[in-house]
Amino acid sequence: PLVADCELDDKKFDDSPLDELLLKIFRDLVEKNTGGVSSSKSGIEGLLEQGRTFMLRPGQTPEAQHKMVRDTLGGLMTPYLPPFYRIFMSGIVPKLGTDFDGKQIGPWFYAPWLTSFVTPTFFGFLVGPSRPNSRKDGMPGGLVVEKCKFLQESGCKGLCLHQCKLPAQQFFKEELGLDLTVSPNFVTQECQWSFGEVPLPPEEDESFPRGCLVGCESRKAMAGTYGDSMGASACS
Repeated sequence: PLVADCELDDKKFDDSPLDELLLKIFRDLVEKNTGGVSSSKSGIEGLLEQGRTFMLRPGQTPEAQHKMVRDTLGGLMTPYLPPFYRIFMSGIVPKLGTDFDGKQIGPWFYAPWLTSFVTPTFFGFLVGPSRPNSRKDGMPGGLVVEKCKFLQESGCKGLCLHQCKLPAQQFFKEELGLDLTVSPNFVTQECQWSFGEVPLPPEEDESFPRGCLVGCESRKAMAGTYGDSMGASACS
């Protein structure tokens, strides 16, 4: 089954100099972590073409896409920020030669809330404007993306799932020690990030619709090469 496209008009995004710099660094890291996939297009369109080309490679797997994005996020944060975050936000004991090395005694109570305030500055280049709000349980630590740039410009549920939602959740949990639930709304292209909230697997998440978006360019590209049935599989 196909999922209806967004009902709202496209939003125009005004990138700051920091957004442009971070996007360039991110695209360079994507090129490195995909084995040389590049695009002559500028800005977010070029990044999405890189991601779509990588996703539609013959024999591609969701796991390879997730690893590519996790590696890219790790490179963006540099080798220095994740250890700092693990200690001072997630409460993971560093290697000090004690019996407690690597054990987690957090996350600290302020970690979800503080993360929701810091994130908008450094991830706006991918998702556009966002602001802190409450999680579904009413606790601080939520972040709402007003209209996701990545989702609007890609129009692709497969890219959203395998090159944003799932790898972001995995990166925060595995590399930073903090649970994260990313909940996109495909009708409005709003997206809720809930730091400190354990995510459901996609197959159990009723808010994540089955099927491809009506206007999905990835499905059209894959169907043109492999047929309609393979085109629909790009977004599952």
